[in-house]
Amino acid sequence: MSYGFASILLAVTGGVLVIAGLLFFRHPRWLLGWLIGTAVFGVILAGLYALVIAKNLASYQSLEGIPTVATISTQRQTEQIWRVTLETEDGRVEERTLRGDQWQVDVRMSRFSGPLGWLGISPAYRLDSLSGRYTSLEQSRTAPQTEISLAPNSRLDLWQLDRQLHLPFVEGVSGKVAFMPMRDGATFKLRLSAAGLVAVPANDQARAAVQLWDQ
Repeated sequence: MSYGFASILLAVTGGVLVIAGLLFFRHPRWLLGWLIGTAVFGVILAGLYALVIAKNLASYQSLEGIPTVATISTQRQTEQIWRVTLETEDGRVEERTLRGDQWQVDVRMSRFSGPLGWLGISPAYRLDSLSGRYTSLEQSRTAPQTEISLAPNSRLDLWQLDRQLHLPFVEGVSGKVAFMPMRDGATFKLRLSAAGLVAVPANDQARAAVQLWDQ
């Protein structure tokens, strides 16, 4: 099921459940006791939960059929200062300045089970942050650090809510690529699976940087 259709379906379902529950309470004579009232509260909560998930799906990407989620290129500006270009599969381009010798990308993933899994909603991901690191321990303690947020601002983030409240049918998972070396002209492909994030060298400069780093 596509994320667009899933978002619409969840939003409509959530809205209908909330409205139905509120209309029910407008007519007290319909109340058949505490049990029915409790059930209606459950309907409202289920509707609100569906609305929250629908809203969050709009800011995440589906893992289905997307082995490569982004491309990262590094250009040297001056000593240990780099211009990093990140281009996502949906065409979004971020150009940022990083300090250090290595880069890393963090990602947030959400997996779905129960009714959400029955809808065929595949695991979702969202790039969270881009950071730089120095190889020198002394510089790591004293030099300026760079960490850049890649996620949109959201008060209701599904991943964060699951970490805090242990939401039903949702599992929030953190993923990050191992720190990779920065080299002038190097390009890496970020590939994501349900197990995590992997950076794959995409040109000769990146392959040379990794080989030199491994020695």
